[in-house]
Amino acid sequence: MLNNSCEIMGVLNITPDSFYDGKYLSKSSLQKKFQNLESSDIIDIGAESTRPGAKPLPEKEELRRVEEFISLNLTHKKLSIDSYKSKVIEYCLINGFNMINDISGGGKNFENIDLSKEYDVPIVIMHMQGNPLGMQQNPNYKNLIDEISMFFDLRLNYASKIGLNLDKIILDPGIGFGKSFNNNYEIIKNINEFKKFNCKILIGLSRKSMLNFNDNLPKDRLYKSLTMQAISVLNGANIIRTHDPVETRDSLEPVLKLKDL
Repeated sequence: MLNNSCEIMGVLNITPDSFYDGKYLSKSSLQKKFQNLESSDIIDIGAESTRPGAKPLPEKEELRRVEEFISLNLTHKKLSIDSYKSKVIEYCLINGFNMINDISGGGKNFENIDLSKEYDVPIVIMHMQGNPLGMQQNPNYKNLIDEISMFFDLRLNYASKIGLNLDKIILDPGIGFGKSFNNNYEIIKNINEFKKFNCKILIGLSRKSMLNFNDNLPKDRLYKSLTMQAISVLNGANIIRTHDPVETRDSLEPVLKLKDL
């Protein structure tokens, strides 16, 4: 952990079709990629691509990919499953994972919030307008920050009803998930607006299209990612989800020193 106010979540996509790094399918390459992420405070494992335009992955195939990863017996102090399917999430929690990262905001009936309570693990509740297949076709908001806040408020009220403590809940405003180019920057500018919920705030912008100013590819967006991650932390983010944990840690050390003065 960089300090008490900021953690780094490293991304490991075990998919063939994620927008940046979803090509680590052999066992040896998965092991190598995992080792490269071991400096992260959290390692987030995703078996289904949720890039814009992605079609839903059948549950059976997602489980197969997760089972293959688990068979490698790779361990870390905090393993997160990036999934919205309750069966996949519960399978992972039974098999050594200890965190949920749910792009659906807790599930259609908040069943994944129930799993967080049942297994006593943290859950990331992310805001998304629409679904990955069509979310970027025409995202539209009357008041972006207010609408995201109402989304969080509804889920936090449910969590309170079932007795889930706030320290188990992490809020993610969902950069790139049903957001326009300008929406993403409005979120970064207003991260502190979400601190009223007294939960940690996660920001995941690593190499995303909000950083595409000159038709550059995801592989060319490292420095822009580091810049916007630093701004996010200054504006109140507590967890940075990134494909580049080593560079992120290095870039955030002076930022956190400045913030703590």
